[in-house]
Amino acid sequence: MSEQLTRQQLYDRIKESSKDGYILEEMKRLGFWKSQGEPTLEETLIQREANLNKELTALVAKERKFQNQEMLLKEIHKQRMQKAKAKREETKQKREQKKQDQAARWQEIQEKEIIYLGDDVSKGLQQTESNKDLLLQNNLPFFENVLHLAESIGTSTKKLTYWCYHRKVSTNSHYYTFEIPKKSGGKRKISAPKTGLKNLQKWLLDTLLSKITMAEEVHGFTANRSIVSNAKSHIGKEVVINIDLKDFFPSIHFKRVKGLFKALGYSEQIASIFALISTQAETKEVLLDGVKYYVQSGNRILPQGSPASPAISNLIAYKLDKRLKGLAQRYGFTYTRYADDLTFSSEENNAKNSAALLYFAKKIITSEDFTVHPDKIHLMKKSRQQKVTGIVVNEKPNIDRNRLRQFRALLHNISCNGWKDQKWGKAKNIYNAIDGYILFIHMVQPEKAIVFRKKLEEIVVKHGKPITKCSTPLPVETQKKEETLSEKENSSSPSNWWSNF
Repeated sequence: MSEQLTRQQLYDRIKESSKDGYILEEMKRLGFWKSQGEPTLEETLIQREANLNKELTALVAKERKFQNQEMLLKEIHKQRMQKAKAKREETKQKREQKKQDQAARWQEIQEKEIIYLGDDVSKGLQQTESNKDLLLQNNLPFFENVLHLAESIGTSTKKLTYWCYHRKVSTNSHYYTFEIPKKSGGKRKISAPKTGLKNLQKWLLDTLLSKITMAEEVHGFTANRSIVSNAKSHIGKEVVINIDLKDFFPSIHFKRVKGLFKALGYSEQIASIFALISTQAETKEVLLDGVKYYVQSGNRILPQGSPASPAISNLIAYKLDKRLKGLAQRYGFTYTRYADDLTFSSEENNAKNSAALLYFAKKIITSEDFTVHPDKIHLMKKSRQQKVTGIVVNEKPNIDRNRLRQFRALLHNISCNGWKDQKWGKAKNIYNAIDGYILFIHMVQPEKAIVFRKKLEEIVVKHGKPITKCSTPLPVETQKKEETLSEKENSSSPSNWWSNF
């Protein structure tokens, strides 16, 4: 029985070889093709054609398979590219959102926290816990955090950061710097804070520093005490010794001020902020390509010109005062201090005790990181004029007679000849100098001050007030940078307390 093939199977058989090849195979199978010995030419050709057709079919199949794989790879690559683009876009959006979130968080942090204030001064800003009990004991306000501090001052953390930020190189300065002549010769550098910083320093003085009771031996920049109260402690003594400290304010640097506020109970963060408000970096001016730069050249120190500097210096010198007071009592002396002017007095004229006192006082002063001015150590016995902070103390508080005589002569000369070419010491503004000296006289001898005041008023009626240009004008470029300086503040003279040094 012959095999019955379906139409599809027949097509597949023909497709595998060829139509003639299939017919030849069937004729051989059915006995219609009789082959004797060697195949005939027709048979060979047909067979050859069938083999070639099989090979061609195989090649076509391989080619089709290869083409399908390439198309598949292209499709896969296309899909992967689309997914990659979508992923990149998603990543880009996430990154952008992350930046926005970080910016928002940073903005929030800036409004509530201060985490960096410049190189070399930011250590400890993360330590935010204050000693509340110690602050209460010292009668000082407690601040929960920096935001609470800023709100208490009446400002923002952003503005607080601006005034506190420490830069080693800057194109602007928070201070107006100028020089005034010293009574003893030379010049004294004054750094007057700009309005915003000055307000912070005043707040620090009024809210914190003024609440701390000063030791009884301290008479400078303290309520209800003065050069007169300082001098009264040494009236009628057999021997008076004066010692001046050299560079008193500049010797008090940032770390000492920060340590002071920490000792009072404030966290290291708040202590750092207070110390940055209170101190100024020593700088030198460098002109480069027409631009002025302020380049740090030394430590941050207490500036002479800040309203907070005197009170801070008194607190920094607390240990110095206690040690010197103890030394004085040991050798039978009384001790007081007015700023950088140290005074010892004794009712006994004992040269041996005086020498010992001076020797150990120098040791103590040096160990407390202060420096004795070598040219300003005076030992005055009762047989000579004894002066303490400019006041004669031999028998009672008095003013130097020769100086009073010179002052009386000056007023008489001005009354007769007017203000032209008149001088009083090294003062540039003759009227202010005379007015200030009358105030000084009033502190010691009020009855004489009344006479001199009346004489000055007569001179003003007769000759008017002298026209004097400001000796220390503020630089034009710094005036422009000042944010909210009033016209009055721009033209104002240095505060009167500087003249006390």
